[in-house]
Amino acid sequence: MAGKTIDRVVIRPLSSVIYFYPSMLAAVIAGLVMTWSPATPAEPGITGLLFTLTFFFNLAVVAFDFTRLASVVIVMAMVIVGLLSALYPQIWGAIQSVLDQPMFMNATFYWFWAAGFAVILLAVLVKARFDYWEIRNNELLHHHGFLGDVERWPAPEMRITKEIKDVMEYALCRAGRLVLMPARESRAIVLDNVPFISRVEAKMQTLLNTLKVDDVDKAA
Repeated sequence: MAGKTIDRVVIRPLSSVIYFYPSMLAAVIAGLVMTWSPATPAEPGITGLLFTLTFFFNLAVVAFDFTRLASVVIVMAMVIVGLLSALYPQIWGAIQSVLDQPMFMNATFYWFWAAGFAVILLAVLVKARFDYWEIRNNELLHHHGFLGDVERWPAPEMRITKEIKDVMEYALCRAGRLVLMPARESRAIVLDNVPFISRVEAKMQTLLNTLKVDDVDKAA
């Protein structure tokens, strides 16, 4: 909204487990399918395979850094495999034989996993309500602990670096890393897994520019 002033910016870094929300959604969908759909012999196996592939995709996102170069290489490799499969059907047949491995899990399995994911993700979000960073009143504040402990650093002249090294993490949560260097501090503050990082960084720059202008006005 144009002209809206910003008097504080809240930064809530999250645990890497937040990237597993696609697996939770896959478990919910699979649970619904297994609960309400006709129990045909092929359907449970396909549902289990799709859930398993989603889960392993999430493991790969957390385990590896998908840089821009790596993501381009993966996409190009998939395109090449697709073209070769179209030209040589036997290649697609070999891939299909590997993927065509039915995995049978019942509805209880999926609902149990969905509930487990939901509890853990909710705990991560609750923790972020008590462990977060804030910029206001010329200060960088770190709120942590259930008793409201606070650490303080000066905000004016603080350097900010935004890093988006993992394309998959950015695609899933628009997340990245913020590196904060308060004035007269020898060590940087590194905040990983900051969701909607571009929006947060833009608000921080706006607020810090405002604080800088205010300081100049006071000095004058």
